[in-house]
Amino acid sequence: MNKQEYLFGLEKALKIAHVEDSADILEEYAEHFDMKLQDGFSEEEIAARLLAPKEIADQFSSIKTAGSARAMGGIILKSGLVFVDIVVAAFFILLLAWVVALAGFAVAVLGSGVVAVLGISATIPGGAVVLPVMPYICSLLLGLSLLALAVLSAIGAEYCRLYVMQIRRAYARWHGGVWGKTNISPPLPLHPVISPKKRRIMRRFALIALAVFVIAFIAGLGSMMLAAKSIEPWHVWGWFQ
Repeated sequence: MNKQEYLFGLEKALKIAHVEDSADILEEYAEHFDMKLQDGFSEEEIAARLLAPKEIADQFSSIKTAGSARAMGGIILKSGLVFVDIVVAAFFILLLAWVVALAGFAVAVLGSGVVAVLGISATIPGGAVVLPVMPYICSLLLGLSLLALAVLSAIGAEYCRLYVMQIRRAYARWHGGVWGKTNISPPLPLHPVISPKKRRIMRRFALIALAVFVIAFIAGLGSMMLAAKSIEPWHVWGWFQ
């Protein structure tokens, strides 16, 4: 039985058993297939390791029945879970704020890199310096290093976003287990599931950006020292006056 056949059978069994949230269950099992495929297992091997679709549907159906019978017994635990949710919500807000800050940093560095590559040296209203005075070759190398840093920051922000979403899903699954909904779902992977193509693209861009950043930064710093004939060119050019 391959992935498509297994999921089709599971969908049919869940409908027959009148299981709620069948779409979420199917998504979880589809992700489990994707995770194991990336680990080198075949679709047939993955399906063989899982319970039969009918058994899974029967277990979800029995959970629903048993849940109504023990509802009063778990009322204290579920009431306490509300307070846990408040703390966890604050934690996720902090994580998302970090992702937004990292993305904002990437945008700011990108803008600075474009200005440096264009060699814009001027002041804006208020007296703030757009780019300190320096030879264009130095500005170009500095701009390239900033553009590479922007790419690295953007990739880092995307990885952080994926990890935050994975943590959120793991908590949601645990939360559902406490409420007696999803405690027989397949295990979530430790790391977010990224398609092989997307992973290769992100890794390739990250390696290229890292190489460009290191080379351009060293070359830019060296060119500034040579142009100013000093190991502290920023003082020679009066950047901090």
